[in-house]
Amino acid sequence: MERPNLARAPFLDTRPVIAVSAALTVLALVLTAMSVFEVASAKGEEHSLAERLKQLEARRTELSGQVVNVDRELGHESWKRLEQETASLQRVVAQRSLAWSRLLADLEEAVPWDVRLVSIMPKVDEDGTMTVALAGIATSRSAWLRMLASFLGSKRFSDPVPGSEEAPGASNSLGYRFQLSVRYWPEGRS
Repeated sequence: MERPNLARAPFLDTRPVIAVSAALTVLALVLTAMSVFEVASAKGEEHSLAERLKQLEARRTELSGQVVNVDRELGHESWKRLEQETASLQRVVAQRSLAWSRLLADLEEAVPWDVRLVSIMPKVDEDGTMTVALAGIATSRSAWLRMLASFLGSKRFSDPVPGSEEAPGASNSLGYRFQLSVRYWPEGRS
């Protein structure tokens, strides 16, 4: 025998639906809170970036003004004079960077034992090469010629050009006096 259903509506178990709804509501609240937090932090970051952009714009404006002022000042300068001053300063820097100990060691290798140098004057040329003017005394003509040959065969010196030569005599009893200019390559010829 069948039992009669006395309920007005059929019985439905809504507990799982309520549990899932509650879980989804909590998840929605958590995600909303995270979104609000991210929006707030993005707004703060956007505000700090806007401030940084204002600072950079102010710096750019300041630098642009400086560039205009320097450009105006350079417009009044004589470029030829400026180029001459720059070349002069480059020569001074090159002369100051000359390593005397290296030059003297290289000369010691190239100059024969029977030649004595009494003057060494390095000079940096316009193109950056270095010329050394030498004055000295050789005990004999063959010593003088050996020194020239040594300069010609050296990898640190080239192009020896004799300036003057004086044979021994009444006014010069020490030996052959000479003056010579030679190119010097501190790093060696390429």
